[in-house]
Parts: sequence; structure tokens; C-alpha cells
Amino acid sequence: MWNEIFEERQRQEDMMTFRHPWVPLCYNYLIAGLVILLFISFGIWGANIHADRRAATIAAEEEAQQQAEQQALADKKAKEEEEQRKKEQEQIDADIDALARMFYGIKLHIEKYRYSETDLETYARCPFNRYDYGHGLTALSVIISKPEQFTGYHDNNPLLLEYKTLAEKFYNEWKAEKYRPCSAEYRFAELTENGIYLTTEVNANGYARRWHA
Repeated sequence: MWNEIFEERQRQEDMMTFRHPWVPLCYNYLIAGLVILLFISFGIWGANIHADRRAATIAAEEEAQQQAEQQALADKKAKEEEEQRKKEQEQIDADIDALARMFYGIKLHIEKYRYSETDLETYARCPFNRYDYGHGLTALSVIISKPEQFTGYHDNNPLLLEYKTLAEKFYNEWKAEKYRPCSAEYRFAELTENGIYLTTEVNANGYARRWHA
């Protein structure tokens, strides 16, 4: 009996296979399609990962380049500022040296008048006022060193510590002042036996305005 049942079932399966021979083939195509789809999916996924990595690399390179350019600009600006500070300091030193040489000449050549520190301060105000009056387009040392402008000044005068200290003091006070003790009109000097005075005119007569520190 079991043999009959088995044979009948086998006959039915054989009949189904005969009726639908494409079924196994469809299974094969379906499996092949799934495999191909998996390969394509993995390929796209791998390509996306590569593209993302490439994009990240490019972005990092661009950021590094921008940082390098910004650093180069910052270094250039810092260098220019340092050079400007150095140039300004050199000019300040030259201005102070010119004042010190002027003081030395006054004390040396007009020693008989025994000018005091206040007289020297008054005399220093003369080139300061010329600078403030409108000669500020040039340096203070240039104003002082012009030929036949300031009695006592000479390029070869030595730089003595005593006069350089006074010159630096007067210079710094002048730069720090918010209000000038005398107007810039007092830009000419009179060297007399009674002291040094500033006037508003060259070769001032008795009616000219005078100023003393």
C-alpha cells in the first residue's frame, strides 16, 4: 500500500513538472537577478563611500590651503607692522638726537649766558611749534637740521647723555600733551643774555609777543 501511495505522489509531481517546466528556470533567473542586484548595490555603495572620502579629502585640503593663506597674510601683516614700528622708533631716535645736538651747541657756543634747563625747554619748543604749525609733513630732525635754522645745531655735535636725557624728556612731554603751553605761532627763537624766548616774528622788535617756559 505504501508503495502505491508513493508511486501516486511521484506521478503527480511528475505531472506538475511536465505541466510547468519554466518554474525551475524562473527560480534560477530570480536567484541570478538577486545576485546581480546585490553586486550592483554593493558597487553603488562602494562608489558612494569613495566619493564621500574624496569629497572629505578635497574639503580638508581646501581648508588647509585657506588656513595657510590666512597665516601667510597674518605673518605678512605682522612683519609690516613690525617694520613700521621699527621705522617709527628710528625716526623718534633721530628726532631726539637732533634735539640733543642742538642743546650741546647752545651750551657750548653761548656758554657765557649759562642757559638753564628751562631755557633749553623753551628752545626745544621752537622746532616743536614749527612741526605743529604745518611742517609736520617732514620729520622733526629734518626741521632742526636745516641750514641756518637753529643756533647751536651741527651734525657733528656729540651726543652727550646729559643733553640726550633732556631731549628725550621734552620730546615725550610734547608728544603726550593734549594742550600746548603756547600756540604754534611761537616758532621763532631769541637767544638773549636774559634767557631764551620764543616769538611770533623773525627779528622781533619790542612789540612782538614773547613766550618763555
